[in-house]
Amino acid sequence: MPELPVLVCASVAVFLGALVQGSVGVGLALVSAPVVQIAAPRLMPGSLLLVAAVLAVLGAAREISHTDWHGVSWALAGRIAGTAAASYVILVVSGPTLDLLSAGITLGVVSFLAADPARLPRNRGTLLASGAVAGLTGTTSSIGGPFIALVYHREPGPTVRGTLGVFFTAGALLSLGSLTAVGRLPREQLVFGALLLPAMVAGFALSGPVRRHVDGGRMRGAVLALAVVAALVLIVRGLVATGTP
Repeated sequence: MPELPVLVCASVAVFLGALVQGSVGVGLALVSAPVVQIAAPRLMPGSLLLVAAVLAVLGAAREISHTDWHGVSWALAGRIAGTAAASYVILVVSGPTLDLLSAGITLGVVSFLAADPARLPRNRGTLLASGAVAGLTGTTSSIGGPFIALVYHREPGPTVRGTLGVFFTAGALLSLGSLTAVGRLPREQLVFGALLLPAMVAGFALSGPVRRHVDGGRMRGAVLALAVVAALVLIVRGLVATGTP
């Protein structure tokens, strides 16, 4: 069992992350992963993947009627490939290297979108690619949401949240299965994840009123801002892990 201060800190982070994701469609791992990684690194990434799976089910159920099923099917095909690759990558490539690579990709995409939103069309190629990257980084670091969210940055809030909810549900289950297959999902991670579920449910419940403000023409800006923050988190985490000052 984790110490009480660790559980409290992680619960607060998960509560805030669930509040953000329930409002925008992405953000749980972005807000909570750095906290849990610092407080209890041995409990990552399985604990947050379990929380993410349950939160994704709640999000998908709330706005399932707005889901882009055609798009999510292609993204999930990419996610399967990315998750399969992650099973190998986590054995041969260091986590800090993956963090820095993911951050570079994210910042590159955001810079293109900030200059011209039409530069990232939503088609089979972009959906497959974003799904693959999300599968790779989601499995290795639990932060994969910003990649697929960027593809939907011009869509209405309900479409973004409903589609990402379905994508994250399947993706989290795939990542959990992949970690289990390579022996990287100890029981203590699942137990800790279960202890964080009440905080997640509370954050998701409070996101209902907040999402109306995001939907008022602010969805694109919120997605781009979260993507930048995600990249910065990955950069800092990667540099700290490598000992770079």
